[in-house]
Amino acid sequence: MEKTKLLVNRIVFIGGTDAGGWYIGADGKIHRFPGWNPEQMFDVAHALDALREISQIKSKGVADRAVATITEFIKDQIGQHLQTGDVLVIGR
Repeated sequence: MEKTKLLVNRIVFIGGTDAGGWYIGADGKIHRFPGWNPEQMFDVAHALDALREISQIKSKGVADRAVATITEFIKDQIGQHLQTGDVLVIGR
C-alpha cells in the first residue's frame, strides 16, 4: 500500500480586515473563523507591501538583509493564526 503525505492542511481566506474569514478544512467543508486584531492586520499588510518593494532593490546584500528581517516579522505575526500545512490567501 502506498503512503500519501498531506501537503495542505487548510486553505485560509482573509479579506485584509478584522472581519474574519473562512477556511476549507481537511473535511472539504467551509468553516468560518473570527477576525484578527485590526492593528496586527495593518502591520502585516504594510510589511507585505514593504517586502514586495524591497525585493526590487538590486544592490548586493541590501535587499537580502531587509527581506530576512521583514520575513521573520511576517512569519511571527501570521504564525500566531495558522497551523502547519495551511495555505494563506489574503485579499485586499
